[in-house]
Amino acid sequence: MSTPRITVGLPAYKGADLIGKCLDCLQRQTFGNFEAIISVDGGDAETAAACRPFLADPRFRMVVQNVRLDWVGNFNWLLQQDLREFFCYRQHDDTTAPEFFEVLLQAADKEPNAAAIYCDNQYIGGDNIEIAQSIEGETLCRMLRYIELQSAVPVRGLIRSVAIRQAGLVRSDEYRAPREVFVWLAKLVRWGCFRRVAKPLYYRLDHPHSFTSEYWRSRQDRLQAVWTTLFTGLLEAAMPLCRTPAERRFFQQLILERIVADWPTTEPTPAGKIIAACMERLKFEGNTHLFRPEELPPILEELKCRPDKVLKRSRMRRVIDRIRARFRIAKLIYPRSRIQRVIFQIRQLFETLRDKMSWLLVTGVIPYQRKMAGNAQRDRAKSDTSGGHS
Repeated sequence: MSTPRITVGLPAYKGADLIGKCLDCLQRQTFGNFEAIISVDGGDAETAAACRPFLADPRFRMVVQNVRLDWVGNFNWLLQQDLREFFCYRQHDDTTAPEFFEVLLQAADKEPNAAAIYCDNQYIGGDNIEIAQSIEGETLCRMLRYIELQSAVPVRGLIRSVAIRQAGLVRSDEYRAPREVFVWLAKLVRWGCFRRVAKPLYYRLDHPHSFTSEYWRSRQDRLQAVWTTLFTGLLEAAMPLCRTPAERRFFQQLILERIVADWPTTEPTPAGKIIAACMERLKFEGNTHLFRPEELPPILEELKCRPDKVLKRSRMRRVIDRIRARFRIAKLIYPRSRIQRVIFQIRQLFETLRDKMSWLLVTGVIPYQRKMAGNAQRDRAKSDTSGGHS
C-alpha cells in the first residue's frame, strides 16, 4: 500500500465500553489508505485491552501514556507525531459513515487551499444535526467569520498538516481548556478556508458524562473564568494578522463585544465588570501586548453608548451588528477602492443568505453550544430554587 494520506489521532480515556465501535467504524471506511494512532491516557488498562484486538490491523498502533495528560495534553501529543497529509481527530465515543474519508478527500482534492474539510454532525439517538457553514474569503474576513460563528465542527473533519504546523499546539489552562479548541481553530483559519460538505456523515454520541456536558454543568464562576481564557485566546489568534492600528482595534472590539454578549450568566452583569475580568486574565497570562491598556479607552467609550445592545442582543440586533462589522472590515481590506468595498459587501450578503437557507433546509437543527448552555442554566436555576447544588 502507498504512503497513507490520513493520520487518525484517537485520544482515549475510560472508553473501554465504546471504543470498539469507533475502531470498527474506521476499519469499515471505503477509503482505507490511512494510519490510526490510539493514545490511551493515564495508563488506562481497560481501554487499552479493548483496543488490542484491533492492533492485528497493520494500520493501527497504540501508545499507552503512563501519566495523565488530560484531553488537551493527549491531543497535543498526537499533533506532535509524524502526521501525513491530513490529520483526523476522532473521539473514542463517535463514529462515521463508511464513506466519510472518501467524501471528504474528494472535496479536499478540489480545494487545496482549505485548512479544514468537514461534514455535518448527526447526534446519535436524536434528530439534531450540528452544522458549521464554510468560511472563505480574505484572511481578515475568515477570522471575522470564525469569531462570529465559533463552532467545533471543523475539528471533526480532515485538517491539513501544513495548516496544523502554522497553528501550533492547543493552549492549556487551569480549567482543563474547555474553550481552547475554538482558539486553535481560529488559528487554523489563518492558513486557509474551512469547507463544509453538506452531508451528515459524522455521528456524535451525546451523553451526560461527556467532557462538554460536564463543562456546561459547571458552577457559574468557573464558566465565567473560562470565558476570559477565550477572550485572550481569540486575541492571540487574531492579532498576528493585524498590520495597522485600525485592524487591531477592529478585532479587539469585535472579540470584546462577542465575549460580553455571550457571557455565561443567569443575571445581568455590568459590561465593565466583564471587561475588567478579561483584562485581568490578559495580565495573568502575560499577554498584555495583545491589548495594551492605552488601547482600551476608545473601545470603552463606544461601548458606553450601547451597553444594553451589547449585553442583550436580539436576533435582528445580531444581524445588524454583523452588517456593521462587514462594512468596517471592507474599509480595512480595501481602503482606497469604493467599488471593491461594494463588491465585497454584496458577496458577503449573498453568503449570509446562502447560510440562512442552509439552516432552513436542515430540519431539527439546534446550535449545540446554545442548547447545552441553556440546559445548564435551567439546571442551575432549578437547583437554586430547590436548595440543591450544581
